[in-house]
Parts: sequence; C-alpha cells; structure tokens
Amino acid sequence: MKVVLLVLMAIIAVSFASTNFVDHRSGHIVIKPAQSENSKLFLKGSAFDKVSLKNINDVQVSNIITHVMGLLPLNNEEVSGLPAASIFNKPKLNLFFSVESVSSDDLVNSKIFNSESMISIEKTFTPQDLISELTTIVTGVTPNVHGIVSSNWINPTTGHKVHAYEKSTQSSAANIAYLANASFNGKSMIISSSVDKKSASATGVHTAVSSLYKDADIYTYSVRPSGSILPIYGSNGNDKLSLNNNQVETIIYSKEFQQFILPAGWKATFSRGIFTIVDEKGNVNKIDFDQHETGSFLTELVSVFNIVKTIKTNEHFQALAADSIPDFISFDFASISRVRESQGANSNAFKFALALVEQTIQSTITQLSGVYGDRVACEIVALAPKHAFTEEQIEKLESIVGEHTHDITETLPHIYVLPQNSEKVDDICQQIQSSIPSELSAQCFIHTVSFLNAGETSSNEAPTPAPSNSDSSSGEDPMIATQNTNRIAAFQIFLFFPIVFALFIGGGILYIMKISFTAQSDTLLYRSSQRQY
Repeated sequence: MKVVLLVLMAIIAVSFASTNFVDHRSGHIVIKPAQSENSKLFLKGSAFDKVSLKNINDVQVSNIITHVMGLLPLNNEEVSGLPAASIFNKPKLNLFFSVESVSSDDLVNSKIFNSESMISIEKTFTPQDLISELTTIVTGVTPNVHGIVSSNWINPTTGHKVHAYEKSTQSSAANIAYLANASFNGKSMIISSSVDKKSASATGVHTAVSSLYKDADIYTYSVRPSGSILPIYGSNGNDKLSLNNNQVETIIYSKEFQQFILPAGWKATFSRGIFTIVDEKGNVNKIDFDQHETGSFLTELVSVFNIVKTIKTNEHFQALAADSIPDFISFDFASISRVRESQGANSNAFKFALALVEQTIQSTITQLSGVYGDRVACEIVALAPKHAFTEEQIEKLESIVGEHTHDITETLPHIYVLPQNSEKVDDICQQIQSSIPSELSAQCFIHTVSFLNAGETSSNEAPTPAPSNSDSSSGEDPMIATQNTNRIAAFQIFLFFPIVFALFIGGGILYIMKISFTAQSDTLLYRSSQRQY
C-alpha cells in the first residue's frame, strides 16, 4: 500500500511540475531566485533585415534558424514576424555563436551586441545552467524532453555524480546541426567548436549519429587539458582542423591571428608565454598562455581563427563552401565565463577578454561572408550568468539540510537528498520552505520509484529520457531509433504502393472475369431457349 501511495504521489508531483522537473535528474528540492536575468539574442545578416522581435521564448530560437535555412522546425512553436524564406536565395551558411556568462551590463558599450538589436530570450523552464539553456536553445525543447538539466547532476537513486554529454548522457532531442545534416543526407559541412566539450557537443552533431555518415564533413572539436584542439569522441574521426599545443602557440605569434582578434588600434606581443595587449587608450592587459584558465581562452580564439582560415584556403573546404548545400557552423565561447568567475565582471581581464571575443566574432562574420558570397545568416546568443547564491543564503540552507544531502555548494540550485535519507525529503523540504529567505523560493519533487535495476546505474550513466514516440526499454540511442523508424516508415510506404497496385489489377481481372462469365451464362441460356422453341 505504501509503494502504491508513493508512486501515486510521484505521478502527481511530475504532472504538477512537468515543465520544471526531470525525473531521476532534477534535485529533490530546487531553489529559485525571485528574479533572474534573461539571455540575449542578436541576429545578423540580410536574412534578418525585416525581423523586429523584442522578446522570444528559448524554445523558439531554433525555429528562427531552421526557418532561414529552409528546414523543418524542431517543434510546433510559432514565431511571428519572420521574413518569408526564399528557396532561391536562402543563406548558404548559418553561423551560430554563443558567449557564456555575459550580462546586459557587460554589453553597454558593445558595438556588435548593440541594444537596438537585442532580443530577450524568455525562459520556459527553470532552473537552467549555461549548458542546459544552450541545449534548450539549439534543440527547441525543454530539459524534461532533452534531459540535460545541468552541466552535472546527481542520480537521486544511486547518489552518483553524472556529467552531461558523456557517452550515455547525450541529449535525447535532435538539434539544429543534426537536422541540417539529416535533411541534406550528410552532405552539409557541420562544424562545432568550443574550449568546453559539453558546449561543443550541445551544438554539434550527436556523437552516435556522426558514425552513420562515414564520409560526412562533421567536425566537433574541444580543447584538451594539454592545450591541443582535437575532435570529440564519436565525431567521425575528422581531424582536418586539429592543432597540437605547439601549433597553437605558433599561431599566437602570427600577425594574421593578432589582426583577427584585436579591435582597431589595439596592439599585442607574445613573448615567453605572455600575451601582452595594449588598447587604443594605452591600457595594458597580460594573458598567461601557460596558465590553464587564461591559456584556454587564447586557445579557443586560435581554434576559431584556424577554422575560418582553413575554410578560406583549403581546397576541400573551399569546395564545400562553393556547393549548393547549406552549411552550419557554431562557435561557443565558454572560456570567458571562467575569466568572469575568477577575475570578476568589473576586472580589466574580463573586459579585455570580452572585447577580443567581440572582434573575433566580427572577423569571422566578415571573412566567411566573403567565402559564401554574403549569403550568411548569423545568430549570437549572449548567455546570462548563472545566479550566484550569497554566502548567507548558502549558510542558511546548510543549517537546514545538515548532513542529509549532497554538498549543496556543488549542486545548487538543485538539492539532492542522500539515498539513505530519502524518507526525510518531505521534512527537509518543509523546513526550507518555512525558513527560506524571501528573495528565494523552493519547489519539492518526488522521483518515481525504479523497480527494475534500481541503483545499478554507474557514476557516468543516468536514465536517459526517451521521446514519447520511442521505446526507451530497448536501450537504443534515441537519435538512432528515430532515424531507423524513419527508414522503416519509408520502406513501408515504398511497399504500400505496389501492393495496392497489385490488388487493383487483381480486382480488375476478377471483375472482368465475372462479367465474362455472366455474359457467357446469358448466351448459353439464350441458345438453350432457342432449342426449346
């Protein structure tokens, strides 16, 4: 009876909070700030000249991109005010940028992120961290569908820590890159690059899908701890854009790279691992290439420069850019968020870093527009910084949860109760709700009971939410399952027409035979009657 009651309560909890809860991934308790800043969207290129949006839902952003690319939408969300898409003059390249941990205040004096073209991205699911929100934007569905609730989470059943975008924790929903690749049968050039593996995976082609297209030009790259730029596991093994640490350092020395990333009037020198930048006012900032945090920032800029240069100069990539099939390239600037967290938003280091990112984006748009004949559509997403809980708020929460939960400093805004204390979830939740500061709110959830193989999930695995039209019990990857389903459906349709045609011919023959038999019977009857008279 208790089990039935627990399951019933779980079902009620899930249905009540279906837009803010992911079973077996969200925390037992979720802490939300009263107010949070929205991310911003900026549209560049002639394809967006007549767009006058001021606000848009996060799940609608992907529909803008698919609209201008001439692709089917990833969801049923309608976006009003979009220009009519011409099949004869659609963009040959869609260029997608995301810049992590950038607030509206950071963009006050920006040229490329100007307030006149700023579109506020309204969240339809909270909370979301940078990886979760980026996944929502490029898939057009919320975390209760794609399954990425955070960069990391705790499996409530086993208590193990899980990392997003490992082999078994990929997104359960198709993204724009996958749609472009599948729509053109693997003929599009798809590139995704970031210092962070999770960010590159979020915007790139699903790792389980890339292996289906053996000769496809699919490139998903991230920066390794060694400083090398290498393909992510499962990205079809394409290494044409790889760089080792020595090659990265050689590029930093080059004047061509410095001109690519430096705003007008700025100068730079690189000596003994120190990249020294002087702005037009004489202010100086130094970036230590040998220090991981700042070195990865420079390496991320090098990756963008190298990809753009390769597309411009390499014959193979020139041919891909010259064909009639649209391409999709995405760059995620994840390293700047680390600079903000360590140095602060008001530091010179962050301000210099943001200026370099802006110039890199502008140089990329300009140079690739030249390669693609100005037929480039560009979207830039400035992902708002995640909410920072104060020390007082954290201390208050810690005094309530005690030792019954995982370390909340690592999991907030999610609070995961330890498996052995699962019966205390209600008590802990009530205490938090009754004593939480007024600027915060708390929601409590009950995870469904896993009767089969409960607790057998490894530290790197978690139950992956399956789309409603697929069978998750088979263990088959949802992307593969979707593609196989489409192929089976097409084969069934292909068989349907010959069968109908055969039935039609057979029915016609039988009908003609019936008429012939009737006529023959009438003739024999007539002859028989003649003989009698």
